[in-house]
Amino acid sequence: MKKLLVLTSSVLLAGCFICHKTAPKEEHITIVEIAQQQSPVQAEKIISRHSISEVANFAFDSKEIRSDMNKMDALMADIKAHPDAVILVEGHTDNVGPEEYNKNLSLQRAHAVAEELARHNYPNEIRTYGAGSSMPIASNDTEEGRAQNRRVDVVLVRGE
Repeated sequence: MKKLLVLTSSVLLAGCFICHKTAPKEEHITIVEIAQQQSPVQAEKIISRHSISEVANFAFDSKEIRSDMNKMDALMADIKAHPDAVILVEGHTDNVGPEEYNKNLSLQRAHAVAEELARHNYPNEIRTYGAGSSMPIASNDTEEGRAQNRRVDVVLVRGE
């Protein structure tokens, strides 16, 4: 009987955590994928641009963030200073492989960083953009250059 009482009380206690009234509320952050185009924003609307390739770069053919996103102090301070800005997360790839594949991979990279930024619960709208290999910052002729091109840039844009 004692075992039955312990089991029953355990089930009841567990039920309290499952109940929708006591369960912790999840905040839903909307991440909007914008249409792929050559230049997603006009230059005059850009507040700042942060290339986070040193902090969040990617292995070849991967969307997994390799480094510590908590090292982005300048970006985080900039986002806090502009709570009305839209956060545009641009994913990029090197030029190895078909462009359609690279555009998709770059968008997946942008989503990975956008989800990490969303965990910080900023009030900003977050948009993602996959540029593929169309906007390199280094030569794709060397492994070092291709590694630099596998990046995500975060752009703060004046709200519309």
